[in-house]
Amino acid sequence: MPKNKPVNVGLVGAGRIGSFHGETVTRRLVDAELVAIADPAPGAAAGLAAKLGVESSYTDVADLLAHPDLDAVIIATPARFHTNILVQAAEAGKAIFCEKPMALTLEDADRAIAAARSAGAPLQVGFNRRWDQAFSEGRTAIVGGKIGAPQLLRSLTRDPGPFGADPARIPPWTIFYETLIHDFDTLLWLNPNAKPVEVSAVADALVRPDFADKGFHDTAVVTIRFDNGSIAVAEANFCAMYGYDIRGEVFGASGMVTMGDIRRSSMTLFDKNGVSSETWRRDTDHFVHGYTVQLASFVTAVRRGELTEGPTGMDARNALNIALACIESVSKKAAVALE
Repeated sequence: MPKNKPVNVGLVGAGRIGSFHGETVTRRLVDAELVAIADPAPGAAAGLAAKLGVESSYTDVADLLAHPDLDAVIIATPARFHTNILVQAAEAGKAIFCEKPMALTLEDADRAIAAARSAGAPLQVGFNRRWDQAFSEGRTAIVGGKIGAPQLLRSLTRDPGPFGADPARIPPWTIFYETLIHDFDTLLWLNPNAKPVEVSAVADALVRPDFADKGFHDTAVVTIRFDNGSIAVAEANFCAMYGYDIRGEVFGASGMVTMGDIRRSSMTLFDKNGVSSETWRRDTDHFVHGYTVQLASFVTAVRRGELTEGPTGMDARNALNIALACIESVSKKAAVALE
């Protein structure tokens, strides 16, 4: 049986997550080929290309988009560059996978969606939690009516400690734009057909209180009310000393589903020190399956010429809308109504 011609993919961004996506395309997908990498930092794209066996590397996105026979682009740059590169890729007629957040303003989100729609380009956004087996099975149970109407929802993201980043180098409101944005998408996805109507958020610097007066936030709790009467809580912290902690829960009228486990596996050690389990320490370890499946689904969408599953540009806009409401809520110290 003849094999399909591989989908030719270009990667924009050779940082941590971009490198991981590049590795996924080259080593974990059988029907895609990474043909070019672009990154403006001198030597970054060339270094990753050499590591992954990719022939072409560029410092200019325009040169990558002009690469012969390029079918699709993965955007994994810092968040502030996402929208402009997405629009540029759409105008070049390429299918697009964009890491979250797709945009930092609703105007830019609309611009990105419009560009992809105008070009007829498939656009998928990197909310990898949807592709995790536990979360996927949880949603299937919810949609199947196994727990009745959702009433209380919870999603949390606690990054592994110790926290070693320089707070001065972290963009303002990152905890909402780049961390809790995952939780917002997850809660919307786990509460099908419900619309958020009110958001209340509190945030502070509890990990690095010495940066509190500089506007840095490393801890946040968000409450979301939906039009179906359900209430959701999302929380985040940048320093969980015990590991990378990602969990979700939906309590309904006739049952409950829980998703996520801090433990790497069901293996438990019993010894003279007591009982212990190894925990997840990196997102790329915890969600390696989800990261891989989401790109496999994107490759399928490129072949079909349309996105039939996975997070869309509008999904990204909806999550961003909550993030922006959180920023307003923290700034005003008041609940914010959503249109």
